[in-house]
Amino acid sequence: MTVRILSATDVRSIFTPRLALESQREAFTRLGAGEAVQPPRLLVPGPDASVSFCYSSRIAPDAAAVSKFGSVNPANAARDLGAVHSVITVLDPETGAPRAIINGDSVTGLRTSAATTLAMQQVAPGAGSILVVGTGAQARAHLDAFAVTHPDAELQIYGRNRAAAAEIAGSHGATAKHDLEPAVRGADIVVLCTSSLTPVIEDAWVTDGTTVASVGSFAPDRVELPPSLLGRSTVLVDYHPSAMTDSGPVVDAIASGSVTPDRVTDLGALLTGAVSLDRAPTDVLVYLSVGVGVQDAAAAEMILAVAEARDAGTQAQLA
Repeated sequence: MTVRILSATDVRSIFTPRLALESQREAFTRLGAGEAVQPPRLLVPGPDASVSFCYSSRIAPDAAAVSKFGSVNPANAARDLGAVHSVITVLDPETGAPRAIINGDSVTGLRTSAATTLAMQQVAPGAGSILVVGTGAQARAHLDAFAVTHPDAELQIYGRNRAAAAEIAGSHGATAKHDLEPAVRGADIVVLCTSSLTPVIEDAWVTDGTTVASVGSFAPDRVELPPSLLGRSTVLVDYHPSAMTDSGPVVDAIASGSVTPDRVTDLGALLTGAVSLDRAPTDVLVYLSVGVGVQDAAAAEMILAVAEARDAGTQAQLA
């Protein structure tokens, strides 16, 4: 049994931000149309606020089954390691035999940022200034992705580690911000890319007409933006069923009664035209992403098609 193994370098050589955007448009369109097979995500809590996760999906009933298994470990910062590690396994759609093993970290960064910018294309296409909060892999990936979807916008970054923020700003054509409150107040789009358990911005900082995206509130105990903000906002999520149980701010806002489930729209329904958003210029919109397996399935399909055509990666015998 021969399996193709694709490293992070292999993935990055194939999966450009533009291809990632194309893959996520397919993923969420299929999800919104009811074509994808999308079971619930599995979360396994661990020590030191860590959590392991498993995403599985097929982009169509007869497509390859794809599963990503990994872990988010915030304490890795003290170890000088990235917070997120994962691996993606692709099975043959007919035999079920392992077909490929793909570095999951590189795919996650690219597909998550592509999904965010895909959503921002729908709700804030003319944004003139974009602030990314955080200095990890997701922050870098989001700056790269916004350079594709919002090429004329001013890109900004804020991080508690000023040296890291300055380095990322210099390598991504962005401006490093040193004071978070005025940076949030002045941005058209604010993207939170942290693993914080508590809000990193305040409700009062978000001014009329701002769009706020959160990719770090991926579990019920992760609340990187204040749930009260949702009560005065239009709420868009990547996938409604997952957001109801796994997005910390959504779970808290619904529990408090400030948001009802029918006020939450998902990206797939927006892309297919099943719903529309009537947003006034002064309306605040919040987009929350917890991640869904179909994103990895669509990404893996595109990556593997190119890899097989190029004979990229390494072939390994498992049996």
